[in-house]
Amino acid sequence: TSRPTPRMTTTDRVAPGGDAGTANAPTKDARLRARIAELAALGRANDVDGFVAKFVPKDCEVEDVVEFTRSLREDGERWELLRSEIDAINAGAPRARLIAGDEMKRAEFRFEMPRRDGEDLVINREVAFVNYAEDGEPSDWRAEG
Repeated sequence: TSRPTPRMTTTDRVAPGGDAGTANAPTKDARLRARIAELAALGRANDVDGFVAKFVPKDCEVEDVVEFTRSLREDGERWELLRSEIDAINAGAPRARLIAGDEMKRAEFRFEMPRRDGEDLVINREVAFVNYAEDGEPSDWRAEG
């Protein structure tokens, strides 16, 4: 979910800077960083189906996944915004911070929402990822439902 939040503070943990082509998400978990980089790459490739398959929570109803996929295909602005938000998290500091979570089962990031040309308003958003893997399974980080 998204909601306006206070501006990022110096107490937020910072990751090294990077660009959307590298895995610099502000987390110590290499598998979460890799999942975020994978989502960024799928977004750059305009692969809606591949992105949704790796992004939506595992417990999401099939009908909801179909509707979400349809909405991204039909609303280019929504798809572009989601892709740019994942890119912001993937790039790390200064735009994205890890603000909560143990980074083993959950990680919550705060980032500045991408702005359109001429916009002065800064909106901070938050997104959480949850590791849906059961004991002994490989990590399966997805958006929190």
